[in-house]
Amino acid sequence: MENVCRVLIVDDEYLMRQGIKFMIKKNTEKYEVVGEAANGKEALEMIPELKPQIILCDIVMPVMDGLELIRTVKREYPEIRTVALSGYDNKEYVQEAMEGGASDYFLKPMLNPERLTELLDKTAIF
Repeated sequence: MENVCRVLIVDDEYLMRQGIKFMIKKNTEKYEVVGEAANGKEALEMIPELKPQIILCDIVMPVMDGLELIRTVKREYPEIRTVALSGYDNKEYVQEAMEGGASDYFLKPMLNPERLTELLDKTAIF
């Protein structure tokens, strides 16, 4: 399918990654989940091969957290859009993610298929 946006999901919680992947597959054909990573370091290793256009990443993860991933992606892959996902309604996380280059910040408890599609539509470049 042409004009499909490639998405990489980065979250240390396996069930969260599966849930996001399910919501994307079930609700829209405009997005393709091209990979999953459990931390920022894994994600950075995958980027050259997977060539994602959007990275959905958790903030709090082991090895390399989402904030460091967002800053690194902004510096090394400025064409990739990042969206910070967090279970924490923490203004400092929001500010640091946005200053680091995130396109958006979204609270995981508010995530559902429709909101995820809206978030991706707002973030994507086709």
